[in-house]
Amino acid sequence: MAVNRAASKSERLSAFDLDALREVFRKSVREHDVSAADWAEHAKLFLKRTTKREAGKETIGRVV
Repeated sequence: MAVNRAASKSERLSAFDLDALREVFRKSVREHDVSAADWAEHAKLFLKRTTKREAGKETIGRVV
């Protein structure tokens, strides 16, 4: 997935990319036992880690 590429070139992510990102986020919430009240903060950290790892050529599925 090209999260970093899309952000840097002002491109839109596809529905497929967004769906994959949403599923990985949900998995991260479950694995880290994040409460609904903490989702916003978890989402910020999740996206920060995701975009950093994307720049390093890791796949979105490896983000936890």
